[in-house]
Amino acid sequence: MTNILKKNKTCLVIFLLSFILAAAAYPFLEDSIPIHWNASGEIDGYGNKLWIFMEPAFILLLTILMEITRKVDPKQSSYTKFEGSFDGLKTAIALLLLAVQILTIAVCFGAKVQIATVLPLLVGILFCYIGNMMPKIKHNYFVGIKTPWTLNDPEVWFRTHRFAGKIWFVGGIFIAFTSFLPGAAKFAAILGAAIALAIVPMIYSYLISKKEKDS
Repeated sequence: MTNILKKNKTCLVIFLLSFILAAAAYPFLEDSIPIHWNASGEIDGYGNKLWIFMEPAFILLLTILMEITRKVDPKQSSYTKFEGSFDGLKTAIALLLLAVQILTIAVCFGAKVQIATVLPLLVGILFCYIGNMMPKIKHNYFVGIKTPWTLNDPEVWFRTHRFAGKIWFVGGIFIAFTSFLPGAAKFAAILGAAIALAIVPMIYSYLISKKEKDS
C-alpha cells in the first residue's frame, strides 16, 4: 500500500487540492452551476452545484483505474521501463481536470473567462505532451496505440509510437491554434484533428506490419 501511495503521490496531491477547492467554493455557489459550454464558449448546460466535486472524483478514479491497469496487464513488467512517462500521463490528465475545475469556479464567481479559447489551448498542450512521451511507451496492453499489429510485434509497436508521437505533437499545436477560430470552424477543426490523430497511427501500424511481412 505504501508503495502504491508513493507511486501516485503527485496525483493524490492534485486530488486533495481539487477536493479542497471544491469544498471551499461549494458554500458560496448558486444552486445551479455551468457544466457545459458550446463551441462558441456559451454556457449551454447547468447542473447541481455538487457537480463541482466531479473533477476531484474523476482525478481519484483516474488514479485508481490506471494503477489497476498496470497491475492486471500481462506485460506488467514493461511499465517499469516507462515509469516516468506513465506517471507523467496521469499527472497531465489530472492537471487538466484541475484546470477545468478552476475555470468553472472562476465563471461561477463572475470572472469573464473565454472558455472556448482557453480549453483548446490546454487540450493542445496535453496532446503535445503525450506526443512527446509516446516513443517512450513500451509494449503493453493498455497504454498507447493498441492495434492487432502493434500488440503482435514489439518492433511495429515501437515504430508506430515513434511516428504517432510526431503527429500528436504537431496535432497538439494545431488544436492549440484553433483557440483563435470562430465557434463552428473550431469545432470542425478539433473534431477533424482528433479523428486523424486516432486513425492515422492505426493505418500506419498496419502498413508497417504488412511491409515487414512482405520483406
